[in-house]
Amino acid sequence: MSNNHISDNAGHELSRMLKRLLRREGVAVDKVPNPENWNHFVQAVDQMINEHAVNRRLLKQSVEAASMELEQAYKDLKGETELRLAQADTHKRELESLVQKRTAELQSAQLRLKKTNRRLEYDATHDDLTGTYNRKHLMKELGRRVSAINSETGSKFCVFFIDFDRFKQVNDSFGHLVGDKMLVKITHRLSVLASRDTSCLARLGGDEFVLVVGQLEEANALSFAKRICDAFAQPICVLDNEISIAASVGVVIADATYTNSDEIVRDADIAMYRAKAKGDCYQLFDETMRVEHLERIVLETELEIAVREKQFRVKFEPIVDTQGSTIYSIESLVRWIHPEKGIISPGKFIPLAEELGLVIEIDRIVFQKTCEKFREWQVAGITGPDQKFNVNLSSGQLQRTDIVPFLINTITASSIRPSDVILEITESYLLEDTGVVMKNLNKMQELGFSIFVDDFGTGYSSLSYLAKYPIQGIKIDRSFVRDLDAGPESKELIRSIVAMAEALNLKVVVEGVETVEQLRVVTGLGCHYIQGFLFTRPMDADQTTKFLIEKPYLEWTQNNCVLTELDELTI
Repeated sequence: MSNNHISDNAGHELSRMLKRLLRREGVAVDKVPNPENWNHFVQAVDQMINEHAVNRRLLKQSVEAASMELEQAYKDLKGETELRLAQADTHKRELESLVQKRTAELQSAQLRLKKTNRRLEYDATHDDLTGTYNRKHLMKELGRRVSAINSETGSKFCVFFIDFDRFKQVNDSFGHLVGDKMLVKITHRLSVLASRDTSCLARLGGDEFVLVVGQLEEANALSFAKRICDAFAQPICVLDNEISIAASVGVVIADATYTNSDEIVRDADIAMYRAKAKGDCYQLFDETMRVEHLERIVLETELEIAVREKQFRVKFEPIVDTQGSTIYSIESLVRWIHPEKGIISPGKFIPLAEELGLVIEIDRIVFQKTCEKFREWQVAGITGPDQKFNVNLSSGQLQRTDIVPFLINTITASSIRPSDVILEITESYLLEDTGVVMKNLNKMQELGFSIFVDDFGTGYSSLSYLAKYPIQGIKIDRSFVRDLDAGPESKELIRSIVAMAEALNLKVVVEGVETVEQLRVVTGLGCHYIQGFLFTRPMDADQTTKFLIEKPYLEWTQNNCVLTELDELTI
């Protein structure tokens, strides 16, 4: 409305109302605009209200926009959170699965590790072929028992050292596969004797076993050793081969005198070798064996030096042909002349040389020296064109592929003929035929060497063996002659051997003839090649030269010491 139309009363009334309104709102008002200025005031208020409405609208719009943004941000945050939670749950499940898988892998690896450790522990204490304990465990077990004895918490116990005769020949003849299978069967037989509670069976290597048993008195220990030997009385069948094998057992009763396991095994080993050397099944250790063992060790070293320095000399012993009153052959016998100890008995060093593998070198030294000396006698006319010489060949020689070339080279260097040489082999060697033996013997015969079987009758020979091999003669062992006075058995055996030899067209030499009566008996039985102390003991080269020239054997062959054909009919 226009200010021109407002009456004064109305204006005043309006002022009062306005003041009251302002005071009610807490605004101190001294005066209000007069009607003239009211229009301007109202316009200002109206403008302010309009501006307020605009601001309120803008604020509302701003709030709505902000609210929408916040709502969208909330929705976005909520969606992202839900996604993150879903991903976290997936990761959690994947992690749990991975942990389970890894745990299973670790458990499996731990189980494999335990099995591996058990296997390693088993392998560390057991023999991989036979499944018995090995040397390491054996020495530990012996050490434990020795400690118990010395601390007075344990008792004496017995140790049996077991070795098998001719096992090497099994490997050589049938191969190592058969040898390994045989060792497994040997282990089975020994295991039957072993008690799990008180015994420990171990393989030291090769064919050597040790059985540890709880306390046994001497008689019981020896009885147990016999049981071990008896367990191998029957042959072992391996891949359709029936193989006979014998055990040699060394026995030690361990007490507080022993301080460690090495001493026990050493003494049991010594006792085993004593059993083998004596041909007994078992031997109980005693102190004298240790002394002899130490002497043996010294002798081994000295023997190696002797071979290297060729300390050997050759002795000669003739084989007399009583029918022709001449020398059929001269046997070479090795003697060891020790620079300090003098003569060492062949019975003492030859078995040792065979064990050490030195006998081949000794054989070859003897053969070379014999060829040289025999050629000297031939050139000097001391030996006739039909006389021969005998040399021994060891088992090792027969199994070597170079033996024939060695023989040929040696006789060629000395201008000796193969027909001048008789090669003596021990009959037990025939059992060791690996194919190489037969091949070598056949080649030797083809070249003109003669082959005789030495010590015949003491081993395993039979007609089949003699017929199988290229053999020209046999030498009857001296034990038959020694027992002639004991009874008729030896005489009949000699008669049978001679008949068998004649049937096979073999020459027969009798060893060990020492008396005129023995000479009369053996010649009466058909033996005419005689060797023995009756004619002479083994001689050196000079003595042999004199013997060949002077012919003292004629005293026995031409003075009625040999039976005539008429005398033979009365025997």
